[in-house]
Amino acid sequence: MGILAVLYLFVTFSTPVVAPPPDKLPDPEAVVVEEPKAEAAATATTEAHTPETAVDPATLIAKGKEVYTANCLTCHNKDPNVKGAIGPELVDAPLEVMIVKVRTGRYPEVLPEGFVPKRKTKQMRKFPQLEADVPAIHAYIQSLKKK
Repeated sequence: MGILAVLYLFVTFSTPVVAPPPDKLPDPEAVVVEEPKAEAAATATTEAHTPETAVDPATLIAKGKEVYTANCLTCHNKDPNVKGAIGPELVDAPLEVMIVKVRTGRYPEVLPEGFVPKRKTKQMRKFPQLEADVPAIHAYIQSLKKK
């Protein structure tokens, strides 16, 4: 069986899971960017951030779009409201889940209350070099959320 047939079957028969209620989602405008970790500092942008410094939401969203387009479109849909070929839709993923998922490729051992993973597969690979960019990716995804 070809890879396209396998992907078709996977996407067709993946079991969607109920999204959390909208009142449980983090506020994208309240996102705070922390100083990048030592191993991520080499790949960090030239923008200087001090810990706990709020970043302009438009700047955060633009950075998130850039990182999402360059790294996430391989598996996730261009529209984060829609599931991708391999990865699920991302609009309902809480920031803390995205941080752990990007760093480790796995869901956190303890999920936030009300959050249920959309797919139970373990196909996501680790992107620890992008951990510092996760708040920007999350802000971008939330900016596209269909109300």
